[in-house]
Amino acid sequence: MPEDKENQEREKTSEEKKHKHDPLSGLTGGLILILLGVLFLLATMDYLSWSGWWQYFLMGLGVILILEAIIRSASPSCRKDITGKLIGGLVLVFIGGSFAIGWSNWWPLILIAVGVGILLSSLWKAKKPE
Repeated sequence: MPEDKENQEREKTSEEKKHKHDPLSGLTGGLILILLGVLFLLATMDYLSWSGWWQYFLMGLGVILILEAIIRSASPSCRKDITGKLIGGLVLVFIGGSFAIGWSNWWPLILIAVGVGILLSSLWKAKKPE
């Protein structure tokens, strides 16, 4: 029994170290700051309105989460559960897109989402060893 406890503690510490020294951990934060800087710059230069920048922020944040999920799925050393990031990213892209594009133009985004989902699921199945 003590050996089982030691093994569990060793696995727990190695898992903590793996997540502590994750090279992709700063990816999301850095990309969000870049996104905010670009959006504020575009709003200052009158390419975006100050009242509508948040729509593009939601879409950009969703894209960042989706990119992180894709990068994590491609990198075995940094692979974590990516389902939450992928779903959260898609939801943010669709909410921001529906406000930016307009509610009446919302239905084509659903077709695009289904297509992207089919592509990602086929790529995911192709990578999994059987």
